[in-house]
Amino acid sequence: MKKYFLVFFLLFIIDRFSKIYFIKKLFLNNFFNLHLNQNIAFSLSVPFFILYPILFLLIMFLFFVCLKYYKQKNILIWPWTLILLGAFSNILDRIYYNAVIDFIYLPYFTVFNLSDVYIFSGILILIFKEYRSHLIKVK
Repeated sequence: MKKYFLVFFLLFIIDRFSKIYFIKKLFLNNFFNLHLNQNIAFSLSVPFFILYPILFLLIMFLFFVCLKYYKQKNILIWPWTLILLGAFSNILDRIYYNAVIDFIYLPYFTVFNLSDVYIFSGILILIFKEYRSHLIKVK
């Protein structure tokens, strides 16, 4: 399990350093464009007195789900921890900068960061795993 913690610790460090790197504007171009996002997903605006309690509950939920799968030594610990890692890092941005630091710019689509990639990847893995287990049951 040491490898498990080491992998996620390294992912967390890479994410935090990438945000620090771009907030200091060390390298920006057409693909990397600093954006401080004060809204939530899809630029939805939520008052902070509603947002922070919801985010706290979400982090607690994700933590307990990860703890459950960790105790069971279940492979689903990996996608759930990716989601927790990304959510936690984005919350740290909100606490320190009052916004989420986004820097990967895709024209005509969105601006996002590595935390968002972690969250999206974890969700995709969970969907794929559920879809695959459903296919196996159908056969």
